[in-house]
Amino acid sequence: MRFRLIFCAAIFGLLAAAPGQAAGQLSAKEKAWFETFQKGTLYARGWQDITAELVARAPAEIKCELRQRLEDLGMKIGREWSKNNDIRKIDSAMLRQWGDMLQRAAEQQPEHIPQVVAKLDKKVVSLLD
Repeated sequence: MRFRLIFCAAIFGLLAAAPGQAAGQLSAKEKAWFETFQKGTLYARGWQDITAELVARAPAEIKCELRQRLEDLGMKIGREWSKNNDIRKIDSAMLRQWGDMLQRAAEQQPEHIPQVVAKLDKKVVSLLD
């Protein structure tokens, strides 16, 4: 168990550096929106806070994998949402809808969070294809 926690921490350490790297190919304006998506604002929670809450509510045996899947999903969503409105395929209404889905799963059935994340990932991939 201790090895698993250390391994998970090591993976998270690598993933924590990913947002800046993932934003590397974005314009300056897109990078600013990407950071807003990740960190949030006074009025909206960021993906990093949402990820932390979902992982905290998830069963212990899936926390590490769930964190990785949420980080990956956040990269996909954030990179697309940060683009100009006229070309992006993910908009703010989708973010609210998906956030509501994740929040309901976290509050009502935390053991189903991975299935909700998988469903959202499938939706995002289909939008980006």
